[in-house]
Amino acid sequence: MTEATAATPVQADAGTAAGRTTRRGAARAAGSPAAAAEPVHSAPLPVEAMTSRQLVRRAKLIEAVIELVREVGPSAVQVRDVADRSGTALGTVYRYFGSKEHLLATALCDWQERLTRRVLIPRAGEEAEAGDLTERVLSYVRKEIRGFSRNPRIAELMVQVHVSSDPYSRDALTRMSTMNDQVMDKLLAGVAPERAEAIKYALGSILMNSLTYWVTGRITLAEMTHQIESVTRLALDHALG
Repeated sequence: MTEATAATPVQADAGTAAGRTTRRGAARAAGSPAAAAEPVHSAPLPVEAMTSRQLVRRAKLIEAVIELVREVGPSAVQVRDVADRSGTALGTVYRYFGSKEHLLATALCDWQERLTRRVLIPRAGEEAEAGDLTERVLSYVRKEIRGFSRNPRIAELMVQVHVSSDPYSRDALTRMSTMNDQVMDKLLAGVAPERAEAIKYALGSILMNSLTYWVTGRITLAEMTHQIESVTRLALDHALG
């Protein structure tokens, strides 16, 4: 029977170094982008399935997002800051929203809905949109421009959300598009459906294009307003021609 040979000092040093290397490798792996990726969250709770208390919490979260976007801009908003501002647990935020992008898109949709609701259902003391077709549509377009000019960081959010690939963000954008269609259908009452669709597409495109140029400093607010109003008049003149 052969006795086990004791490790020499050189072998012991080598073993220690190997151990250190292994531990350093593990530490690097733990700090790698893959290991540091955000946790995967389950699908958010549908709004239709929320209780009244949950809907109140959700509304507080959305309001907190809008406040933070106005203060620091959409890129600097952190989900934890939203949770803290609204007094909501971080885990609850992810129960209602699938991602930061989803939260931002929903807040934008809620902000936009306030404008569209005023057109669809005028408040007491306000008159419904009147006048000829061009003036009705221009009145709404000017309200949109005014809203963004007073809230330039909301305009940044609009641009950011529209290029997001997040699936829940797309759902929020679909909802916002549906609301805008309802407003435009009301304003374009009497226009042939095929022409109305072309007008809606043209106005939506020029608004996003002009907002993008404005928030990136390539045009002024006055230039943006001129571009949007000019295309609006051109599209409506064609519809009436």
